[in-house]
Parts: sequence; C-alpha cells; structure tokens
Amino acid sequence: MFADVPQDEPWIGAEPGFEGEIHAFNLFAYLSRSDVTWNPSVCSVVKDSLLCPTTEEHTLPITHGNDRVEWFIQVSDEIIWAIEDKVTGRPLARVVMKAGDVAAMPADIRHRGYSPKRSMLIVWENNDHQVARLHQEGKIPPYPVEF
Repeated sequence: MFADVPQDEPWIGAEPGFEGEIHAFNLFAYLSRSDVTWNPSVCSVVKDSLLCPTTEEHTLPITHGNDRVEWFIQVSDEIIWAIEDKVTGRPLARVVMKAGDVAAMPADIRHRGYSPKRSMLIVWENNDHQVARLHQEGKIPPYPVEF
C-alpha cells in the first residue's frame, strides 16, 4: 500500500567507541510493511511520554473513549474523525486530518476514524498513571492548552 516509501535503512555515523550503542531504523519503512491497521505500537518511551505510530485503513473497529489528551500527527494521506461527547455520544465535530496536520484529542471525547486510503498516523500521549484520575476529578482540564 505504500509502494512509494523508500525501504533503505538510515546511515549511522557513530563516534569511535560508540558503534554498539547507537541504533536507528526507518520508521516509515517499518510502518509501510505492517499488515495490520488501527493497531498502534509503542516505538518510543521517554519517561511518561509514549509515541505510538500506526497505519490506518477503512474504519476503526471501535469508538475509542479518551481518559487523557492524545496528540495525533497525520503523517500521510488522511483520516476523517467522528468526534462525540464521551458520556452522551452526542456528535461534536467532524475532523478531517491530512498529511502534516496535528490535533489534540481532549480527554472528554470519544472518537472513531475512517481512512479512505491506507495512511500513517502517530499518536503521542502522556502515560503518567495519575493523569486519568486527575481528569476524572476535574483537577486538570480535558484539553491541553487555553488560549
């Protein structure tokens, strides 16, 4: 599905003595070979920050309810999101994300996506075990920033 994605591996120019400690891989090549969709896999963990890239195609088989803010980075093609109130299911928005778009999905919504063509998406979220409870108790807002 991603015939145009180069499969070459990155060049690593490690300083002498660090050759066995530096690693890299072509994330886009990895995703382009995935035979599953709507299945994010964690590929980067820095403290409580999770970076989960995935490929998407057709309709997300579930409506996903958020308990924390999720950042979506649309890497290729597009995904159309149906956004609903987390509790009532009342439609709130329809969001069309195209390659290069970034969106914050709040903690008080649920969402279901449709990708007309196989696309790549990166989900970035805070995995701190306290975040969901803090949202539930109203101690932190369900959105990432106030303007």
